[in-house]
Amino acid sequence: MIDRPVGELLKGKASPNLFSVAVTATVSEAVALMDEKGLGSVLVRDTTGKMAGIFTERDLMRRVVRQGRDPRTTPMSAVMSPEVRKVPASESIVETLRIMVEHGYRHMLVSDGDKPAGVVSIRDLMRWLILPDAPIAAEGKRGEVRERALDTVETLKQV
Repeated sequence: MIDRPVGELLKGKASPNLFSVAVTATVSEAVALMDEKGLGSVLVRDTTGKMAGIFTERDLMRRVVRQGRDPRTTPMSAVMSPEVRKVPASESIVETLRIMVEHGYRHMLVSDGDKPAGVVSIRDLMRWLILPDAPIAAEGKRGEVRERALDTVETLKQV
């Protein structure tokens, strides 16, 4: 199960669309979009529409709130993470999770060739690994979740 492609996970996300803001957008504009769509991150695009970075809740806390910047006037270019780590949609879920844990990423871009296919969060990966594909009777859920968690831990130890 955890060796399935991460692209499969995107198909089941509540909001599979890619959301982005311009590099010139303000923090307030980006946060409004994130709040409206229930996102933990938004992609940032340059003036030509190419990927320039990603802005996450962590960026908001570290680069805006902690530094006392005004979100109404601070542009994305000043606070985004310019290096966007990506994996191909064909990459396994376990390898994607390993990269995220090893590097401390909470969000990762999934690409389909040269095009962005979506963004997965560490929460998305954990939910997909632990929660069953099909509903389980309430009395069996605890054992199923425990079994999946143990399977995941054992697989990660082998990597």
